[in-house]
Formats: sequence, structure tokens, C-alpha cells
Amino acid sequence: MSMASPIDPTMQGVVWTKTLQETVRDYPRLSGEEVADLVVIGGGYSGLNTAIHAAKNGLRVVVLEAGRVGNGAAGRNGGYNVPQFPGGITPSVVEATVGRRKGLALADLVLHGADAVFRQIDAFQIKCSAVQNGWMQPAHSDASMQRVRKVHDEWKALGAKVEWHSPADVADLLGAQGYLGGWSNAQGGTVNPYSLSVGLARAAEQSGVRIFENSAVDGFEETAQGVIVRCGSSHVSARSAVFATNAYTGDFLPAVQKSVIPVYLYHVATKPLSEALRQKILKTQLCFTDLRKSGGFGRLDSDGRLISGGAVFDFGNKVAYGEEHARGRMKMLFPQLTDDDIQLESYWEGYCAVTDSYLPHILRLGRNVFSIGGFSTRGVNLAQNLGRLMGEVMAGKRELDDVPVNVYDHRNDIALWSIKARAARYVFPYYRLKDRLGMT
Repeated sequence: MSMASPIDPTMQGVVWTKTLQETVRDYPRLSGEEVADLVVIGGGYSGLNTAIHAAKNGLRVVVLEAGRVGNGAAGRNGGYNVPQFPGGITPSVVEATVGRRKGLALADLVLHGADAVFRQIDAFQIKCSAVQNGWMQPAHSDASMQRVRKVHDEWKALGAKVEWHSPADVADLLGAQGYLGGWSNAQGGTVNPYSLSVGLARAAEQSGVRIFENSAVDGFEETAQGVIVRCGSSHVSARSAVFATNAYTGDFLPAVQKSVIPVYLYHVATKPLSEALRQKILKTQLCFTDLRKSGGFGRLDSDGRLISGGAVFDFGNKVAYGEEHARGRMKMLFPQLTDDDIQLESYWEGYCAVTDSYLPHILRLGRNVFSIGGFSTRGVNLAQNLGRLMGEVMAGKRELDDVPVNVYDHRNDIALWSIKARAARYVFPYYRLKDRLGMT
């Protein structure tokens, strides 16, 4: 199944362009032949981090980006740096999926990964409005309360510095109504994700990485010397390759494309809230995501805009439908907001790569060809930290088995992929119904 629309290089409507602090630069299109030790396909978080950490360990690295750096999921997400697995997934569920050794290592990576992201931002002096004031997972229903409590208890048993909050505490910290309790981790926080992407590209270039934009890959072939990755009439000859294309993978590579579901998401941003409202709503710049299927999350950007969203219902006027839902969700959570407060300045869309297990994985596509992906809404944390590990693997500084995710040879297709990928574009009303009935 092809994507509904190509990556928009103008970042039309994306609010993060309004608070962009890094300078966007133009990288050349691939022309002729380039020679490298490693070629990375994809200029998002996982690709750039793979490239940076391979280059820091001595490899000659080329990055090929089909559009512009950060124009995919990396620059379009909500900018939540979350020290927790997707949704209500617990460390014990992860352990059952990837085994005890990798499960404990992945839990440790997730728990401390948010800190690592903020440290790297400081080290590279990336200007991306980074705020580490914590993240909360509140419970919106009786069913979610049981799951949220279990997540908290398992992290606490592992020694994480998590805190449980009463309904009154949640209301005070978030300024939101209707939550039954919740837990938080002070290591979480927010970034301007597009500015972070642009800053990572700068850091990669400063590390010696050669970046090529508008260079869509349409095939590869293994050779005795390594791999040739083709972009039309141009190509890169390298010893190894890593595909970090996730939900934006082209039809030419079905093994990667069918290992994830491209979930079509949208975000909206209000006009900047008044100073008085910002003393009541997310007053400490805490961010939150609940377990609603129809989008229960919130944060402020650096100008005080409230960010929300959900899954795109790709039928009729999808923009009007999404905006109506987001306004309703904001008014439900924050009844102190008036219609004038919820004037929406921005609406934008993008794809998120989700796996059946909601955990990332690695595919070994050939002797020296790999893909990494499936971060399932946790890309700010996991894509960067797993990209770092992948870069070290490519440089021979660690074994592939040290990366705490499942590794599959050649294929790990999602069952009924075509049906699920298409259904993901129309399932949002069903998710809204489940939320209203208290089933999530």
C-alpha cells in the first residue's frame, strides 16, 4: 500500500516551524557515486543518531534522506520525551516479548533514555526548547486506573523514581479535570522535535557525516565488498547499510514496509494561552499522555500554545473532523478554556510506525544490511537511544545481540498487513466510542 501523500518539504502547518531555533540548511542531492563505510537511509532520529555514533567511532558515513531532514515523523511528532513504553505496556510484558535479559536492558534504556536525550542535546548545544519538567500518565477511567497503577508499581519495583498522585494532585499539576489518579517520572519532558532534528543533522555533519537530501532510495544490492544503495542513476557504495525509514518506507522494500503499520496521526496547536491561563494549565510545563485510544495528551510549546491531536479519520473533511475532536477534548480536560482560548493556529499530519507488540525491532535484510524501526509513539526517546546503539554496532563497538530488541532475519511481516494498514486510516470513530464507554 502506498502512502497517501509524500513528505511535505515545506512543513506546511507544522507548529514547530514557528519556534524553530536551529538554522535549517540545504543539503545536496546525491549525484554520481559516493563511497562510505556505512550508508544510512533516513534523516530522522534513528538514522541521524546511527550516523553520528558510527562516525564518532571512526566510520565514514553517508545519510540519504528522501525529502528534507526532519520532515518525516521526527519533525512532526508531539515532542514528548517519555521514560515509559507505549501506552500501558509494563516491563513484565516487555520481558515476555524479548526475553529476560533484553527485557531488563530495554527497560533500563527506556527509563534512563530520556535523560540521555537531554544530555546529548546539551552536549551538541542543540537549541530545541528542551524542558525536563517531568511526564505524567493519568488514569481517565476505572479500566485505565488498573493498568496505570500496574505500570507505576512495576517501575517502582525496578527502582525507578516514580511518584503516585491522587486525583486532587493530578488536577493541580495538570489543571485538567476528570482524572482518577496517575503517576509521573521527573526524567520526562518536551522538545521542539523539528528543531531537534535540524540540530542533530548539524551535529552529524560536524562529526564528518555526509548528508544528502531529496535522494530517495529505490533499491539496493549486496556485493562481495558490501552493498550498493541506489537513488535513480546515482548510488552509494558502502560496507554496510542501515534503513531507518520506519513508516515512510517505499514500496521497493516490502520487508521493512510490512513490518510496521503506518498510523496516520494529526496534531493541532492553539494560539498562545494567556499568562493567567498558563498559571492554571500545565503550570510547571509538565506534559502528559493518558491511555485513551482517541488521543489524551497535552503539553505547551515554548510560546504557550496547547498541543493536542489524535488519529486521522481519512474520510470526508478530515481536517474539520480532527479539529472538532481536538477542541472537544481540550474543553473536556480544561473546562476553564473558552472557545476564544481554543482558536487553533496549526493543524498538521504525519505517520507513526507501530508494531504488533508496540516495541521496536531490527531486521537483518542481508549480510551487512539492516533496518531499525517501530518506535510506536516513543521515538524521541527510543529512536535516538537505539540509533546510538546501532551506530556502535556498525562501528564494531558492540554486538548486535547487545541491542535490547528482537532481531529478525529478512522478514517479520505483520499478519494481515494490508487490511490493518488501511483500517488504521478509518478506525478513529471506533476509538472515540471505546473511550466514551470506558473501555480503555
